Amino acid sequence: MITRPSTRPQSLLRAVVKQASALPRTQCRSKHTPPTWTDHQKQDRFANNGVPGFLSANAYQETYAKYSQYLCDKLTEYTQGTPDESVQPRDLHFQCSHRPERAALYNHAAMANHTHFFWEALTDSEDPAQRRPGMQTMRNIEMDFESVDHLRSEFLETADAMFGNGFVWLMKPPSAGGMTILATYNAGSPYPEAAPRRDTRDMANFNGRQLADDLKSGVAGRPRVIASGGQTAGSFGQFSANQTNRFTGLLNAQPILCVNVWEHQWIPDYGVLGKRAYLTAWWDCIDWQVVENRLSTVEPDNYGYGGNRRTRNLGSIEAVGRGM
Repeated sequence: MITRPSTRPQSLLRAVVKQASALPRTQCRSKHTPPTWTDHQKQDRFANNGVPGFLSANAYQETYAKYSQYLCDKLTEYTQGTPDESVQPRDLHFQCSHRPERAALYNHAAMANHTHFFWEALTDSEDPAQRRPGMQTMRNIEMDFESVDHLRSEFLETADAMFGNGFVWLMKPPSAGGMTILATYNAGSPYPEAAPRRDTRDMANFNGRQLADDLKSGVAGRPRVIASGGQTAGSFGQFSANQTNRFTGLLNAQPILCVNVWEHQWIPDYGVLGKRAYLTAWWDCIDWQVVENRLSTVEPDNYGYGGNRRTRNLGSIEAVGRGM
């Protein structure tokens, strides 16, 4: 005889939820927190006043404070009781970029890192030194883009042309020169350490049949490397078929500046049609001292500079994209 439970499935689910909510608060405490600001006073001013001339205090609260905490709460939920529960978002998104089965964890960690990276390079200061590129940054700009105006034009055009959510980055390799612009979609990462999730391809404009051919013959023209013995096992993991197509990256560079072109970042203050105005205002509020400091950690200031050398915009480099 087939028996049925006396309670409906919905009732059983409610019982489980009530039981979970009764857990001690110490077991629910968040271990992941938003990245630490270098300038805490600037963060406090943004919380109270926003970024004058660019973003409101409400935009800071909604798109940085609340959103970053939400992302970190999700990271805590996903990693509780695992070795990853104390790993910072930046390192966590590096680790998860190579593992497709951890895409949700990657997305939240990457967005926590990228959102912070964007906000920390904004300024409300009237100090001219923070409103213009530093000496080392200027040398690189003049070498690769000829002038700040040319960099501004190319950067804003790239960001305005992105038809979807994402970020646009100013990238710098450790060698002299080579400054480039890179567009990544959704939570795609600009870091070489997370190259499998660079996500520079707008999938709405991509030929799916070509992707299938790439996966068969090798990604981006590279020969396909087969695991030992030519055998694979499963869809994920070290010996999977996906692992043989692991994208190891083509760009040995680090980000020093970015603009956030997720719609939730600019629509509250600028409206649906205000993307261009948002981008224009952003450029006028860049904290170039932060950019200079980031550049100094990427490129030691011991190179000889000479002549102008244009570098290509890498926003069109193709890599398989994944959405949030």
